[in-house]
Amino acid sequence: MTALDQETIERVKADKKRRRSTAIRYQDGPGLAFIVQSFNRVSNIEQLFDGLRRMGQHELIVCEDGSLDGSREKWMSYLDRPNDFLIHSNDLHEIRILDRAIRFARADIVCLVQDDDVIPPETDWLESALRAFSNHPRLAILGGFQGFESFDPDPAKAKRLWGGDEFRFVHHVNIGPYFIRRRSYEDLGGWEYSFSEVGEPGICCDTELCLRAWMNNYQVGYSFVPFKGPSGHYPADGGTVLFSDDIRVRNSVRNSDTIFEMYGPHAGRIDELVTAANSALASSQAEATYPSPLLGRGRVDPAVVRPGLVELDSPAQSG
Repeated sequence: MTALDQETIERVKADKKRRRSTAIRYQDGPGLAFIVQSFNRVSNIEQLFDGLRRMGQHELIVCEDGSLDGSREKWMSYLDRPNDFLIHSNDLHEIRILDRAIRFARADIVCLVQDDDVIPPETDWLESALRAFSNHPRLAILGGFQGFESFDPDPAKAKRLWGGDEFRFVHHVNIGPYFIRRRSYEDLGGWEYSFSEVGEPGICCDTELCLRAWMNNYQVGYSFVPFKGPSGHYPADGGTVLFSDDIRVRNSVRNSDTIFEMYGPHAGRIDELVTAANSALASSQAEATYPSPLLGRGRVDPAVVRPGLVELDSPAQSG
């Protein structure tokens, strides 16, 4: 075995001393983790990093999925805090690498961030999201890009919400940002792996997880956050469009069909659950504004159907 040289030993000692002298300490149980999926978007890393650092001292997990443009090296130059982590993989795509990262996180709440997102400078959106999880113990997922007020997984057909920062319950949301209560995610079993093969986009995995949450006595919320720009704005150069658009379209059609097969029979029940949750929300808000013993509280029926996942031919998930 080759012995360590003295210079390396002294450097390690000095670095340990430096870390002990800083005010930033490792957190065994942080309240929030940002999970960034990174794939060949090196030009946006500085903005992402600076924006997330402005949000406070939270866990930061970067899923660097085999970029060829120097993204891994750039992230490595930034991630220097005890709760910073870099997971390196080789083009697995979002279902598998995000599943690994969510289960790796130690925070109660995780926030999924995409590599083309723009982090708003103020902290209001984050404080509002964390408050929603605190106020609604059954809230499993909170989206900030688009929310949908109907079952249909096709954004062209569903009743879409795209804007408005007032919290409300919805049928499903899509990623960017996408907050998840980690224990709820684990209880639900994580992403549906059949929605993509390795290296493929798992379009609709975010939708499917939301519908599964409703069917398992959890809730899904929405409050707009301009990660993609102002409401109504959607960048046309997303990674899956640039690198694998034909597979993206194919998986989108197939996975939408799968969602109809899995949840179509329960669409009416999901409608009822979302309506009941919003009625309870409106009642609680009214009581907070106009306290009165005559005001009743809406309640969500706890007798929810808990179907198992439909058996599918492919062994994959969304992404």
